[in-house]
Amino acid sequence: MGRKKKNLCQESRKGGKLAIDIDSDADIQECTSASAQSGSKSLNHLLEQLYEKKGSTRESALSSIIQRSSLGYQYQFCEKNFAELLYQCLKSFKRGSSKESCLAVEALGLLAINIGCGENSRELYKESVPVLSEALKTESQSKKLKLILDCLAIVTFVGGNELDETERSMQSIWDFMHSRTDSKESQSAAVFSWSFLLSTMDSWSISYKHWQGAIPFFKNLLEADHESTLIGAKQALALILELGCHEKFEGDTSATEEINVKNIFKDGRVPEISVKVGKQILKVDTLPQQIQLNFLKRLLGSGFVVHMKENELLHDVFKFKPEKRQSGREVYVAERDEAAIKLFVPDVRREDSYQRIHKSQNSIFVKARTQIRNKNRDIKGEEQWCSED
Repeated sequence: MGRKKKNLCQESRKGGKLAIDIDSDADIQECTSASAQSGSKSLNHLLEQLYEKKGSTRESALSSIIQRSSLGYQYQFCEKNFAELLYQCLKSFKRGSSKESCLAVEALGLLAINIGCGENSRELYKESVPVLSEALKTESQSKKLKLILDCLAIVTFVGGNELDETERSMQSIWDFMHSRTDSKESQSAAVFSWSFLLSTMDSWSISYKHWQGAIPFFKNLLEADHESTLIGAKQALALILELGCHEKFEGDTSATEEINVKNIFKDGRVPEISVKVGKQILKVDTLPQQIQLNFLKRLLGSGFVVHMKENELLHDVFKFKPEKRQSGREVYVAERDEAAIKLFVPDVRREDSYQRIHKSQNSIFVKARTQIRNKNRDIKGEEQWCSED
């Protein structure tokens, strides 16, 4: 994630607050319960099942991996088994049934989120983006197209470090938007994915030649009778206006004069979004980050809060520092000291001095031993008191 994904534009104007509480104890329990219900099978066993010849077995394994990867942060498993997960998912996507192919592309997107930035995410980008971009040209199933668009966007977001890499994925989505207007669901998904990637870019880095005509295109979508498409078009136009480089999106005729933020947001202000994450509040008040927040929440579902607490990728994107929990035993830990005493004993006859040195109540050995025993007795009492609390 070498390109900018944080301070993506000038500070937005703050408006009303939209509070989203998705982290109650009931939510956590529900996530934990759902994760447990994914079966007693370990993730390693599920990985082994991706090699099975029976398609239904692979489908079941992919479904469980998706559930576990969305409801919980699975970095260690994904890091350790990255190559196998990547190539088995690509194999299932290209050769499996329609159901298996859909599950595989969804698993690839979650793999990107769990693995985070680094060499593995670069490999994921290089291996999967050409396959996904080609699939956009040939696939006809609306549900699968939506999953491909989501996957292409998130894989590029995490693994596409260079500007031209982001632009290539955006271009594939852009071409799809203009050529596949027959499916409203797919077109709206394309609009959201395109805006998601645009939200990672600075105005100065956007090319003059790639997105000419974007403003009139999205303006026409404002008259669509499909709600999701309408919302996506408003979001895209608002982001373009936020970036401020209208000339890069206008086309042959200027349509910017007819559009302003008041037509898109109530009172012309971007509402602040607050998300409860445990005892903390994540506040997002810039449009680019709100677009990223909504996109990631949709991909992770009820597991978003768990990832927000544990996933370093999300911490970096939203500049979020989770609180570190301390258990009762960690609040107070008794320390056990060991003392060594060196005593010079003159060369005297043992039978005459042994009783005086080792047995006498005034002996230094007896006093030291008594002190250590008393201290150990106090420490043991303190440890028992902590455990009872």
